[in-house]
Amino acid sequence: MVRKMKKMRGISPLVAVIMLIAFTLIIAGMLATFVTQMTEQQTKASKVCVDARVLLKKAVFTNYSDASYDGNLTLTVYNYGKTNLRFKVLLSYSDETKHAGGIASHDTTFPVDAGKIEVVTLTNVGDDLTEVTVKSMQCDPPCYECQGAQDFRPYIDIKGLGY
Repeated sequence: MVRKMKKMRGISPLVAVIMLIAFTLIIAGMLATFVTQMTEQQTKASKVCVDARVLLKKAVFTNYSDASYDGNLTLTVYNYGKTNLRFKVLLSYSDETKHAGGIASHDTTFPVDAGKIEVVTLTNVGDDLTEVTVKSMQCDPPCYECQGAQDFRPYIDIKGLGY
């Protein structure tokens, strides 16, 4: 049995070139839109974060019981910038076996509006604390995460521990 093979034809070279150019332009347009939006977001965040400043004015450790080595840490945080920020607290400890890796992120997060002072008390803080850091964190606008907006107090500057 002999089959007749149909002669298959492809698209013409002219149509193929036009399709490739159109496909390239569509991809270029999508990429340009994505990059433009990302750049605008980064620029806006950068402009806002230029004026983001924080000062950890005071840190006081209070241990209410000799039986427990944990106590309260009261922080006075001053946002002296022009941007509303939300902070998280990082605690560094000398006893790495008691505290995984020596660094713990406290569960407490708190907002501080621009130009305002916030007093925050953290509970269950170990007395082997070596440093406390307040650091800007991700939050919903009009609050921004500003990477450089952070401050710390070493052991010697924490009242109740160092002096």
